[in-house]
Amino acid sequence: MQIVTLSLYHFAGPPAKLWAFSQMGLMRPAVARMDGLRFHKMMGTGAGAGFSTKPDFSTYTLLCVWDDEAAARKALETATPFLRYRDRADRSATLFLAATQTRGQWSGVDPFAVDTATRPEGPIVALTRATLRWSKLAAFWSLVPAISDVAEADAHQHFMMGMGEVPYKHQMTFSIWDDEAAMRDFSLNSPTHGTAVRRAWGEGWFAESLFARFNLLAVEGAWPGLERFIGAAPTADETQPRQAA
Repeated sequence: MQIVTLSLYHFAGPPAKLWAFSQMGLMRPAVARMDGLRFHKMMGTGAGAGFSTKPDFSTYTLLCVWDDEAAARKALETATPFLRYRDRADRSATLFLAATQTRGQWSGVDPFAVDTATRPEGPIVALTRATLRWSKLAAFWSLVPAISDVAEADAHQHFMMGMGEVPYKHQMTFSIWDDEAAMRDFSLNSPTHGTAVRRAWGEGWFAESLFARFNLLAVEGAWPGLERFIGAAPTADETQPRQAA
């Protein structure tokens, strides 16, 4: 079964941050050569828990799609990119995912394969990714702060991070929810996100887009907001909704 990993790395201090920023270009050849790798993206992040117009030069991510779990784990344990990132980072974590739904394209392909035997189980991971049209950048980013604030306050959302390959132009939201119903309710019915979705499709904001859902299989490492998921991911019954702020 195909496995998707999302690795998060945080770097403290100017030398480490400068090194991490430089690797967005320098590390790409080594990443592309890893055995069992089908697709990958190296991304920077926005400040705060969700999206932000301000970049976060301390946090970088590496999303990888693997032939299977064995290939993923071998690379995480032995491949040079992962070893170097972990050696420089002051904290890191990797999430293991299995796709349950996917629609659209990323760089001209749909990188995620859904196993017909895989059924959605809580907690659910939502990944939304888009290439924005240049003429729509201002409209999109003007709505981001309100959407981020509402999502962070949602009692059924447990983790959210905004990231992308190119600042402002390419954007991806990664979030973890109690279950598929909670995620879908926020996406379609919240006054901020629901309005943005309708405008985006009605006004043609995206040159390319992809929407995918995943089961969260496990989280390894340490990262603020992911503490409850470390090790084997809990079931929906074991995940208690947090109290809204």
